[in-house]
Parts: sequence; structure tokens; C-alpha cells
Amino acid sequence: MKGQMVNFTAVSRALTPAQQTDVWTVRKVGLGLMMSIKGDHKPIPFIEDAAVPVEHLAEYVTKVERFCNDLGTDVAYYAHASAGCIHIRPLINTKKATEVAKLPAITEFSVDLLRGYGGSFSSEHADGRARSWLNEKFFGPDLYRLYQQVKQIFDPQNILNPGTVVNAGPMTENLRFGESYQVIPLTPHLDFSSDHGFDRAVEMCNGAGICRKRTTGTMCPSFMATREEEHATRGRANALRAAMSGTLPKSEFTSERMYQVMELCVSCKACKAECPSSVDMAKIKTEFLAQYHDAHGVPLRDKLFANITPLSRLGGGAFAPLANWTLGNRLIRQGMERMLGISAKRSLPQFARQSFTDWFKNHTPPVVDVETLHATSLHQQPVVLFNDTFSTYNYPHIAIAATELLELAGFEVILPGVTDCGRPSFSKGLVDKARTIAKTVLDHLAPLAEQGLPIIFLEPSDLSAITDDYDSLLPNDPRVALVAAHCRSFEEFVAELADSGKLNLNFTDEKRHLILHGHCHQKALIGTKPAHRALTLPPNYTLEEVDSSCCGMAGSFGYEVEHYDISLKMAERRLLPAMRAAAPETILVAPGVSCRQQIKHGAGRQVLHPAEVLRAALK
Repeated sequence: MKGQMVNFTAVSRALTPAQQTDVWTVRKVGLGLMMSIKGDHKPIPFIEDAAVPVEHLAEYVTKVERFCNDLGTDVAYYAHASAGCIHIRPLINTKKATEVAKLPAITEFSVDLLRGYGGSFSSEHADGRARSWLNEKFFGPDLYRLYQQVKQIFDPQNILNPGTVVNAGPMTENLRFGESYQVIPLTPHLDFSSDHGFDRAVEMCNGAGICRKRTTGTMCPSFMATREEEHATRGRANALRAAMSGTLPKSEFTSERMYQVMELCVSCKACKAECPSSVDMAKIKTEFLAQYHDAHGVPLRDKLFANITPLSRLGGGAFAPLANWTLGNRLIRQGMERMLGISAKRSLPQFARQSFTDWFKNHTPPVVDVETLHATSLHQQPVVLFNDTFSTYNYPHIAIAATELLELAGFEVILPGVTDCGRPSFSKGLVDKARTIAKTVLDHLAPLAEQGLPIIFLEPSDLSAITDDYDSLLPNDPRVALVAAHCRSFEEFVAELADSGKLNLNFTDEKRHLILHGHCHQKALIGTKPAHRALTLPPNYTLEEVDSSCCGMAGSFGYEVEHYDISLKMAERRLLPAMRAAAPETILVAPGVSCRQQIKHGAGRQVLHPAEVLRAALK
């Protein structure tokens, strides 16, 4: 809560497992919700570790809040209260001297209250630089001198975390920002108005270091592989902030060294979901690359990857045999590695002789049970299938499987007339090109969305481009929100139909076990629950999901010769061993094309798209 005190007059009982899970989920995400507050006023953790006997907690909290409110400061709370400790975080703008002056004033007020209540200044965590300066006042001179003596005995050279517990400087001495903090002038290519500017998007990182975790989740895949600070979200944010604020020379913002800091970010978007402050490093990286290209030009390899759609259009169809032979030729591959930096160790996607769009023009929709469909009002209801570049020119069998399943479910499938959503251009920092593509996509999709048609995506990164990135490309285009509201992943759409009782498909009774690798954007923005629901519609299908972070392929990243080894290292952490260990009869599933390529390359296993799995499971 924030601002004025709220009088709670009711208690909600959480008696069922689902209700209890909801309570714990709110507790778990509370810090993230609070730390994602936009702007310069942030909930600062400098008195949050205090605790008092439970009978005095309400009075202590009320007095602290009133004192802060009298200073013109709002207060945020989160976490627990049962042991007399509730985390109190006043919202302070540490870029203003008048606001910085509130830090010691509020802290001293808190300490005076704690001494009166018999409380603890640091009940869960250590004193740190924020609290150590008041330890003598809190503990008294005699006990404080004892602390000093212990420190001198065990650390006579004062090299073990100096300035904490004893002999600390003022709490305002090592602020991240401060009154003199300024940033270099910068004209962003993307819209950062929701973050109050590009600099504040970078400043969302508060240094908590959750991106340095090595256990579960996706963030941060490059740090999990290298264990280097500069390859964590925090390291990148600190480097950018140092260059923007003058700690480093201005030229360092677009230097080769800064590029090295940023290049291993695979734009997985995991930090947007898993970081307590919701730092969007994927978007920040795109802006950095655009600024870097302004200073150094765009490499030919980046231009090629950004133009994958027109190149695929040329390579498919009648030219597919020649294109495939060319891309598979060892000498040509070695030449591409030397000249373009595209690893010769990777197999490039093969082009299909018949594209999905050619198949679609000539196919005949199946005859279905009209009476059953009329009962669910689905007969010939139109849906839009966004046939992305890869499912159109390289892997048309995936789009064919999706089309056949949707038609058997009673839908009329419509194609949008575009296959490139701009993801390759956006990821490479070619923002102007991505913006042009986005306008074209909206030209095609907006009229369909206006009709209320669902727009179904097979590739998670294409879906996320529209629902998560178009806002920053076209911030004043109302069609972005309109189209995004009608977009669904294939798995989402199928799961929603099943949940509403409108999916009239007969699935096999065969028993099969599935292993799912979720796409990073899918996990960050949607979650994998819809995929679990859809893939277990066959009654005897069981599914497990690999807690595998990023597969490491990340679009073109794994094809780049300098990133080949680190790409596989990311995958070897958990994903590839799990796929190799799976029984031969196990169905391996991944909705992302890059993920399927990586697993096939690194584990030698065939991986299916969810549309293929469900189409094959139909009776």
C-alpha cells in the first residue's frame, strides 16, 4: 500500500490450496510490483529491516508513516508482519538534495522509536552502509566499542567489508545517484515514455542482483553460462549508466567495449518478468544497437539476417534445390564463415520446394460434422493464421498441421498476407526497418482485428513483437493495442477453446509422454500453462517441462561464429542433457523455431511444434 493509511475491517480466509497459492503468489511478486514503480521516486530499502514486538507493530508503522507523510513522502509496504517486521520503504527521489536529506532524518526517527519499543534495527539482514552509521546510537557506546575491538582483532588491516557495522561513513556517501547526477543528451530510436525516458529505463535496475541466480528460471542465460558480472542484466545496466552519467567518458556509450558488454544479451525478455524491477534489457539492447549502428554503421551480416524474409522468398519454390545445395556446400559455408561470420558448424534451414502459401491456395478444407459445429457456433467462423517466414518457406508442415487442426475444429482459416513481423530487424537494432515492417503488418492485421477475428501465431517471438514491441516502435498508433488484443499463440487459442467447451476434436487414447521446452518470450509474457493445457488434451498424454532457461540459439545469435560456443554452453546447462536423456518414444516439443534448431543440432533429436503434436493426435 502507498500513501494514506488504510483501515482494514475484514479478513479473507484462504482455506483451499488454490486460495493459499494465490496468497503466497502475491507475497512472492509483491517486491517486484513495488520495485517496478516508474519515475525517479523509488521505494528505498533503508529502514525496512526494523522489527518491534508484535504488540507495538501497528503503532510503530503508524508513527513512521505519519512522519514520512509530514515530510511529503509516500510509503510502500510489502512482505510479512507476523514476527514484528514489515518491510517499510519510503519513496525517495535520490536525485534531489532535499529528498536525500530525508534519508538520515527518517532513519533517526525510526531508530528512536525502535529503542523505545525494544525493537531491532536489523532483524533479518545485515546492517550495511545504510544503517551502520547509527549503530553506536542504537547499541550504545559500550557495546559499540566492543564491536570495534572485535573488528580490530580479526581484521587489523580493515580489508573485510570496511565501513559496515563499525566506523561507517554517512548513509548518503555512496548513493547511486545524488544531486549531481546527470545523463548525456540522447535521442532514442524507440519510445521510452512509459519509463520516463531511456535513461530511466536503464535506471530501473536497482542492483539487487537477482539476475545472478544460477538455479531456476530463465534470467539471465548469459550469466548462467559465463558467471561474469558484465553478462548479467545488472552488469549491463551499470555499464550503460556509467557511460550515460559521466562516470565513464561519453564516447564509451557506443564503444566497442560497451558492445562486448551488451552482445551476449540474447533478448530473452526474462528480466522483464523475473527481475524485481522489471528491467527490460531486451528493449534496452535494441536501443543500444541502434545507437551503436549510428556511430559505426550496420554490419552486412546484420542486414542479411534482418532481410531473412525476402531472401527466403527468393530461395524457396523452384529455386529450393539450388539454394539448399548452395547453403549445404562445405566450401561455400566456410566462405560464409570467413566473410560474414556465420558459423560453418551450423546447418542452415532448408527451403521447401512448395511453400505453405502455395499449399494453402491449392488445398481443399476437410468436410466436418456440421451439426456438431453448429451446436458450438463455430461453423466456418474465420480465424487468422499468421504464417511466419519459417513456417511459410522452411517448415510449411507446421503451418499445414495448424491449418488442418483449425479446419477440423470448424474454423475458416485466413492468411494475413504478410509473413515478417519485424522481429529480425528489431533484434538487430535496425529500428527504422522494423518500424516500416510494423506499419505494413498493422495495415494487414488491423482490418481483421476490427472484425473481431482471432489472430493466431505459431512462433512466440513474432507474437511478442506485436504484443510487446510495437508500442515502442509506433507509440501513437491506436492499431497496436487493437491488434495486440486479438493476438494469441496457437496453444493459447486451443486451450481457451477447450476451457470454454468449444473444441470438438477427438484425440487418440494412446499413452504418450511429452517433454516441453518453453520459448523465452512465451515464458516471460504468457507463461507455459496454456501449452500444458493444450498438449494434454489427448487424455493419456503426460507432460513435463524442462527448467532450461534459454536454449541459447536466440534467433541468429547461435549462427554467429563468435557466439557458437557460448550458445551451446547455455543449452548444455540443462536443456540438451534432458533432451538426450529422454526415451526414444518420448515426444519432444518446442514452439520456437530457434529452440528446435538448437535441440536438433546439439542433441540430435527431432523436436515438434505443438501444432504438429496435436494434429498427429487426432483420431
